[in-house]
Amino acid sequence: MLKTLALVVAGLGVGFALAFWLLPGAPTAASDLATPSAGPVAAASSPAASTARLALLEGALAAEVEQRVALEARIGELAAEVEELRASAARAPEARGADQRDLRGPDAAAREALREQLRNGAPPQGEALERRQIDRLVAAGFAPDRAEWINRRTQELRVQQMQAQYEATRAGRPVDPAIQVGTDTALRKELGDAEYERYRGALNRSTSVDVMQVLASSPAESAGLRPGDQIVAYNGARVFDVAELNALTFQGSTGESVVVEIRRDGQPLQLVVPRGPLGITGGFRGPPIPIGR
Repeated sequence: MLKTLALVVAGLGVGFALAFWLLPGAPTAASDLATPSAGPVAAASSPAASTARLALLEGALAAEVEQRVALEARIGELAAEVEELRASAARAPEARGADQRDLRGPDAAAREALREQLRNGAPPQGEALERRQIDRLVAAGFAPDRAEWINRRTQELRVQQMQAQYEATRAGRPVDPAIQVGTDTALRKELGDAEYERYRGALNRSTSVDVMQVLASSPAESAGLRPGDQIVAYNGARVFDVAELNALTFQGSTGESVVVEIRRDGQPLQLVVPRGPLGITGGFRGPPIPIGR
């Protein structure tokens, strides 16, 4: 800023010197050399020319002063921006470190909590989950020893399924579709439909197929199926989910009449449809509603 003021003062000094030099009557080399006949003309034109030149010089000086002031202000703005960029660059490593600590924090906290549980003799998370599952089975009406047996039997069936898949893969043969179904089919055969239904309800799994949409001109529409109905059986076979319902439609002869058992507003109904696609979209919505047979 001091440099700018010095330049402005210097410019003003130069302007006043030029103005003094151009005043009428000031001794100049040009007037000394002028001829006597040219004197009256020069004397007549000198004041007007000097005034015009002085006005031009003053305007140029004012414009230069304005430009220098604007330049100085812009330099100050750029300096402030540079300082801000430097401060941001200095804060960036700290912010990245904080973000990384935040990302690592939950995992580290979870591991530390698990270590603390083990040090204090608390059961591991897997055992706690098993305990909760057994408690839910007991709450659903199973005797404690029966609930314990179901929990253990489920694990045994999973091991058998893993072993069968392993052996089939090692032998290079396709995996039996019955194995791929999982433990539910085997457990259902051992429990029976009534206990299996309670088992699924205790674990908050579907116990019927909820009809969400009935497609136009479909067998379901012709039979009178409606959105909100619950399909509980197909051709006499108990249905617990969409996969079971779809599998049953492929059995028997295509187009033969089959009975579909549903619940509508809590009341049991039977509808007759041709075997094949029903023409609905269905699924499981919310907690299952107990269904008696």
